[in-house]
Amino acid sequence: MENIPSVYWMILIGAVTAFVCFVLYQFAMLLRESTGAVKDSRKIINDAKKLVDNANEIIEEATTIVKTLKGTVLQINQAVLVPVKKIGEVFGLAESFSKGLKSKKNS
Repeated sequence: MENIPSVYWMILIGAVTAFVCFVLYQFAMLLRESTGAVKDSRKIINDAKKLVDNANEIIEEATTIVKTLKGTVLQINQAVLVPVKKIGEVFGLAESFSKGLKSKKNS
């Protein structure tokens, strides 16, 4: 070591120190960018959560509407269609009876 001048050692140690400082600087910039990315992703996740909550509310409302309409249709069926079908059956029986009477008169 006595043969190598101290200037060369200072240059060598300075270069290694500069390289280590450069690596640490790059690492710090990477951490800073990743922190920003995490903040952005949290905002996106919160927005997505709000959208999913809104979609769930809409689906619940649609389900309620469908159940209400289904109940209404069943009530209409019980209140209107069933009696109309029974009346139609009565008229059908009356028509059959009258056709039977007509056929006995013709024979």
